[in-house]
Amino acid sequence: MPVAWLFFMLWVLTAAAAQQVIYPLQSELRCDSVLSNYVAEWQAVRVDISNRSDRTIRFALRAVITKDGRILARTKLPREHMATVVPGETVRLEGADVFGKLILTGDAHRSDPAWQALADTGIVSLCIAVTDSMGIEHFAEPVCRVLRTFSYTVPVPLAPVGDNTVVVSDRKSSVRLAWLPVQPHRRGTCYVVRCFRLPDTLAVAEAIRLQPPLVEQRICDADAFVWHARRLDVGRYVWTVQALDLHSSLPIGSSDGYGPAATFSVTIPAAAHRSQRIGNRRNQRR
Repeated sequence: MPVAWLFFMLWVLTAAAAQQVIYPLQSELRCDSVLSNYVAEWQAVRVDISNRSDRTIRFALRAVITKDGRILARTKLPREHMATVVPGETVRLEGADVFGKLILTGDAHRSDPAWQALADTGIVSLCIAVTDSMGIEHFAEPVCRVLRTFSYTVPVPLAPVGDNTVVVSDRKSSVRLAWLPVQPHRRGTCYVVRCFRLPDTLAVAEAIRLQPPLVEQRICDADAFVWHARRLDVGRYVWTVQALDLHSSLPIGSSDGYGPAATFSVTIPAAAHRSQRIGNRRNQRR
């Protein structure tokens, strides 16, 4: 009985070895363990492909990003651009060359060539397969890595906020709008600052939605904007700041890149108040 069992195990191992796939290419995946949820920023992802066969092979990389068994993004197939590796050669693909055009969850009918956030963050799995353009024939054993992805926080208004009072005069009507930039810090972030009047008859959301902005300014890699207005009437104002990517102009973070709206009030110096009252009295006497 033990001899029969031994022969059976040898047969199983021999059959398994015979069915083992021998791939002509060898792939190696390198990337950071913590990445943003914008795949366009995954420039450090690198795949080295080595040709161990005696033939030249044209191949494409297929990337699939999953979380808890759900596909968050996958490479668009067929791949339009393919690479070639000759016998004994090693080629390296990085960043956009690895991912090509991705199709993200919730965007099944439109490929995203440049900039869009993953639908979820946290622990995700990135798997790279080396295939033909259709993703059918595999030339190398797929490689996978476990990553932690994070999302950027939207900009937060710092000043003026909470009905802070800004004192202006006829000679100097300027307001400095400052905010906490997108966190964690990233290069190539632009901010669009907009300011609106806030009449007593309108709520904050209505003032933003129903009125054109008094000022709209786009600045990049900064956390403040000085608004030099010709004249600022006494009253209440509301302002917003939106974060956009420098190259694609697409929003960064949640809420389409908008931080919370902030309000402030504008008044004139006390001396100007007295002069204005005196002037009004003189006009009444006349």
